[in-house]
Amino acid sequence: MRSTNGMLSLGAILLQNLVSRVTDRVDETVDAAKRNAIAGLIVGALVATAYGLAIVATAIWLSEHYGAVPALFSLAGGFLLLALIVLAVVAIRNKRERELRRIRRDQLAARRDMMAAAAAVATKRPFAATGVALALGFLLAPKRSRRDDD
Repeated sequence: MRSTNGMLSLGAILLQNLVSRVTDRVDETVDAAKRNAIAGLIVGALVATAYGLAIVATAIWLSEHYGAVPALFSLAGGFLLLALIVLAVVAIRNKRERELRRIRRDQLAARRDMMAAAAAVATKRPFAATGVALALGFLLAPKRSRRDDD
């Protein structure tokens, strides 16, 4: 009886230690996330302020050379052009991501079909199933991916 209680208390101590470590890690992660969020908000506000002041300064500078109305129209046109360019880039990237997801789904479906065929073969021919299992292991093994296209 005594050794069982000793093991139980040892197990309880180990479990408490594990829970304590996990809790500490979670607390550290939450604290870091809070600090990063606050810093991000402050930096974002400062960058937005600097951006707004730069736009005002550009409008004043252009208005000295071309007049107020042409300066504001040229700024509006420039920002509209930039917005259209960003929109086009996002649309192209979204189309590319949809195509990559479709390709991944097709590959997954092909692998799933191959696994179903392997299971059917395994029930009828065990030796052939070993060869198929080796081939599947080779084909389904994680591959190194080079991210040169991003």
